[in-house]
Amino acid sequence: MDDNYGYEVWDLGSRYPWQEENPTLPTIELRGEDLFLNQKKIRFHRRFRTMRRRLVPVPAKKRRLQEQRPGEWQRQWQGHMICSYPPEDIVIEGWGHYIKKKAGQILAAENSRTVPFTSSLMDGIDLRETIRNWHEGKLYVKENRSLRGKVGSVVLIFNEDQPAENEAERFPWRVTWLGEHEQESDMAFYATPSGQHLVGPGISRCQYGGFMLTYPPMRVYDIWQDAFFDIASTKSERLLLAAIDYCEQAQIAYIAAKPPRSWCHTVASRYRKKIIYLPIGMFSPVFLKKIRTFHVLDGHHVREVAGEYI
Repeated sequence: MDDNYGYEVWDLGSRYPWQEENPTLPTIELRGEDLFLNQKKIRFHRRFRTMRRRLVPVPAKKRRLQEQRPGEWQRQWQGHMICSYPPEDIVIEGWGHYIKKKAGQILAAENSRTVPFTSSLMDGIDLRETIRNWHEGKLYVKENRSLRGKVGSVVLIFNEDQPAENEAERFPWRVTWLGEHEQESDMAFYATPSGQHLVGPGISRCQYGGFMLTYPPMRVYDIWQDAFFDIASTKSERLLLAAIDYCEQAQIAYIAAKPPRSWCHTVASRYRKKIIYLPIGMFSPVFLKKIRTFHVLDGHHVREVAGEYI
């Protein structure tokens, strides 16, 4: 049975008649200790039926438009006033802020040092180093030295896209996007062509080969047309050079399968900046797969119906 039944049984079993002047029941004397003898608290989680009438929404599934003829959406694709899908922008921007914090934590750990205790505890006791050198009988403390600047640009490379002589590029589409408001960053990327894989009217599904985010927005010129970055040998290096050039902070986070060339570090040092390399294996492959796929809309008006197809 449920708790409702248990409560009714308890309520019935705990009833007794009121005390009368001449009671028919025997009388006993109780001490204070007897009241809490072998006690056990029991709670009844009763369920009450609601008596209120509520309006129940009737599910009505909208009919999605379908192609009347194969390839109709692709023939209608123009690609002159493209824009992004806002929910995907929120995910990308959130991930970029997470990387900025992650890189700052790694840099702070590298910038700290552990020294034997002399006269000051500094930033606290380093228990790991103290236990490691327990045989010396010394106490080790940690000193966190201040960092210069923060992370201002983030570069993520999924694929270097360096085809052989007779092979075609997997990610030939190169775009520079400006942030639409203060909470978005400027973005440059190379990806699969837009208008090739249509999932809805004016909705093209693409895949990143690599991208760059830099803060604050509305500052980046088209890096793919800028001759200043022609010294880069690959598209990933071009993104990294652009991240260094447009970064207003002292640090650039670079996530890829392999670290950048030492030449890139030299260029960054000339700008008085530092590249923080994070192996791509540090991050969840499920989440990376999620953010790697994105959608391009053929105009802002498509945003009104994009959620029905994406």
